[in-house]
Amino acid sequence: MRLAVLLSGVALYSALYAVVPLLPLLERLHGAPPGAAGPGMGLPLLLLVLLSPLVPRLPWPGGALLGGGLLLVGLGGALGAFSPSLPLWTLCRLLQGVGAALVPTLAIALVPVLYPQRALEMAGLYMAGNVLGGGLGRVLAGLLAEGLGVRGALFLLSLPALLLGLLVLRAPAGLPPLGRPRYDPRAFPLYAVGSILLFLNLFLANLLPYRLLEWGYGPGEVGLVYLAYLFGIPGSALSGVLARRFGAVATFRLAFLLVLLGLGLLLLPPPLLVLGFVLQMAALFTAQSLASGAAGRRGAGVSGTYVASFYLGGTLAGLLYPFFLHSFPLAVGVGMGLAVLAFLLAPVR
Repeated sequence: MRLAVLLSGVALYSALYAVVPLLPLLERLHGAPPGAAGPGMGLPLLLLVLLSPLVPRLPWPGGALLGGGLLLVGLGGALGAFSPSLPLWTLCRLLQGVGAALVPTLAIALVPVLYPQRALEMAGLYMAGNVLGGGLGRVLAGLLAEGLGVRGALFLLSLPALLLGLLVLRAPAGLPPLGRPRYDPRAFPLYAVGSILLFLNLFLANLLPYRLLEWGYGPGEVGLVYLAYLFGIPGSALSGVLARRFGAVATFRLAFLLVLLGLGLLLLPPPLLVLGFVLQMAALFTAQSLASGAAGRRGAGVSGTYVASFYLGGTLAGLLYPFFLHSFPLAVGVGMGLAVLAFLLAPVR
């Protein structure tokens, strides 16, 4: 069951983010204008914001919640793949949002309980799995869409979450209880940084396919650009080692200096734009591993609120990116301002 917790992020994020490189194609499939899929990106994350703090208070075993959440994510993705209209696809994305709210809150809080002697390192490994899922979902979606179309790609990438959810539900009592949740308003800087982390991740990642398609890139090539997410795997996996050697705050701030450098490179044409995206993703996931680890060590209440704040940033990214479709440099400037704020806060002690 411990392995299922670590793998939950792979299955969750491959299903949840597979649609990102396909957004323009999905809109064309349903005859919708550019940016019309924005609510389908932002509203599921809003459900994560609203529901995540409540998850630790639910009376069911952790295994049942984790398995049920993965099952809903997979089911929503599979139904949405064959939705006849964009509004119905958005409703299926809401189902995914309900399921997704159950997964990261529990996983972040369970990692230090399951691995008390290696909490920093295993938090980084869990985050590396999240990166792997999100990266593979985006990359494979673009490649699969070339041969199977948008619907086939989204359906296939929903299956891992559905199958892992069924597997976990077969033994829901295999995970330890987390105890009564505690909520700490003094962790506000940690919550603010959580919002910034996912906003920076999704805001620019959602804008990138539009910019690349303008330059003549095909769907498969756009999907391959999202291999940049895989560079978050070493960034996440090494975060615990670096934090033990140099300190969590110093490692966090170094990561955000690299984020700022990557954002600057996004203003340049390929291949420097791609290099900037790679650097941004690697550094963001280093910082994210440290922040989620700090939240997990404070218990389920703080981890639930952190997850809510994290996805509040993602919600805002999904709702706001359509307004920047023709203002990419301004979007990069917004990202730089938020990165400087996160650098100054560094709430990972």
